[in-house]
Amino acid sequence: MSPAEERWPGSVLESWRDLVLTDERRELTETVRRHLGGGFPLEAVRACFAGSQPEGAWAAVSGAEYTSIGLPEWAGGLGTLVDAAALLEAAGEVLVPAPLLATAMSLQTLSQAGGVLPLDPARPAALAVADGVSGPGRPAIGRLVVLDGVLAERLTVVVPREQGVTVAQFDAAALGPAEVHRHVDPSRPVAVFDAGETPPLSHADDPRPLDAVLAPARTAVAADLTGTAAGALDRAVRHALDREQFGRKIGAFQAVKHRLADVYVAVERARSLTRAAAVALAGASAPSGAELSLLAKAAASEAAVDASRALVQVLGAMGMTFESDAHLFFRRAQQTAPFLGSAAVCYRRAVAARRGVPA
Repeated sequence: MSPAEERWPGSVLESWRDLVLTDERRELTETVRRHLGGGFPLEAVRACFAGSQPEGAWAAVSGAEYTSIGLPEWAGGLGTLVDAAALLEAAGEVLVPAPLLATAMSLQTLSQAGGVLPLDPARPAALAVADGVSGPGRPAIGRLVVLDGVLAERLTVVVPREQGVTVAQFDAAALGPAEVHRHVDPSRPVAVFDAGETPPLSHADDPRPLDAVLAPARTAVAADLTGTAAGALDRAVRHALDREQFGRKIGAFQAVKHRLADVYVAVERARSLTRAAAVALAGASAPSGAELSLLAKAAASEAAVDASRALVQVLGAMGMTFESDAHLFFRRAQQTAPFLGSAAVCYRRAVAARRGVPA
């Protein structure tokens, strides 16, 4: 028995091991990259500028049962949130143009109700958080800003209460036509619904605070953004190793290699925090999991935005063109980073949670 095993329980050591990809999770991520990246390359993402999503994208996601990964056993799920985070990071790296992230966030939030609300991993879904705090009685929903909600058939809405939250599930078609915004990232458009007086299909009250309920969804977004950052960094590094100026590879210049080194540190920080949040939540460590999910979301938002900017900078004038792939990563980062709280908001809520004061 090693000194570490003598000092710490086996369950703690096993959780620590989850911070590093196992062979099985590494194989999962490579399979996802080959499957989704090969089936829907960046040309498919670029085709979204014509105003429609790639045909067969959701069928490829649901057919492989990716949305079941990370769900509890009672919901027919496979693996844990750690596995789901690895999957979503790989999908984010190839900018998959399907509502995989949106559906994962919805399912993860519904699963918090412990079987009270129905889950259907085969149907595309999305998540939204109502503005303001509802009092007693029927929750006030109002307008809902939904990331990648265009193809959603079900809409999960988290409504903050004075004590806890209400998690409601809506039929997206019953909410009427959505106002769709495609100008930033048409491969992951924003839909704005007006819930009005539409009754939910089902709902459940949760006494826990908002950040605890949203912790798995925030971890999912952090994993996706970490993947986007890693994809941008990989392309920037490959270009720096190939491109020559003044008889030298541009990666040899300090202005380039130091910039990319800073981005690498940011990506690894986001990845570590995201895995730590997933490990804590998978182990039912709710207080630390909620705080870590806020830190992970903040770090991943910063990393994705900075990495996509660095890709544009390293490519130089070519990075400013529509023909370059750089703007696809920049758009994805800018579209996703503010959802469920900007970096500044998440840092502030994490500090408030640590101090035990209202956010």
